[in-house]
Amino acid sequence: MPVKGYNKKEAQARATHKKILMAATELFARQGYHKTTITDIAQAVNLTSGAVFHHFPSKEALLEEVVGWLARGIDIYSDHLNRAEKGSLVVAQGVVDIMCEHFRRQPEATICLAALATEFAGSRHPMEKRLKEVYEDFIEAFSRILQNHPKVTDSRAAATALIGAVQGIAVQGLLQFPERSIDELAKGFMGLLSDW
Repeated sequence: MPVKGYNKKEAQARATHKKILMAATELFARQGYHKTTITDIAQAVNLTSGAVFHHFPSKEALLEEVVGWLARGIDIYSDHLNRAEKGSLVVAQGVVDIMCEHFRRQPEATICLAALATEFAGSRHPMEKRLKEVYEDFIEAFSRILQNHPKVTDSRAAATALIGAVQGIAVQGLLQFPERSIDELAKGFMGLLSDW
């Protein structure tokens, strides 16, 4: 019997941990890391600041876990790109489709890496290096498939720009809602690539 109680407590702790992580992701995306306080995060999940610190020893530890969780989401894009033998409009459409699916489930998570990258760019904070590492597999995979594009001379630069553009669709998806859906924005973007 005590084992069941322990398992229930453990499950509740994991659920609370995840709620904190999701709230932090949303707040970091909307307000930025530096402007978000532990109190903001605690209030978003109806906890005390002490309860948040019970799950995460510091705000920076919470940031690390948010970025780690988002990095696993980026792996889905890299996996898609690594399965492609060469670049094509269909492969690019797959990347945009993955982003749209992520956006429908958790729009803030879709833009959080971009928001954090913007916030930490040029800061020399260790998080700047970590964010670059998160993007690296995606950039490498995209760069590889752009090498056969007839109009691309620097596939790494083009890959980096395309990643930014895809993230920009998500940012605009939040900004333009409800006038424009994420699907309309994605379709407009793909129209730009139609000659590929």
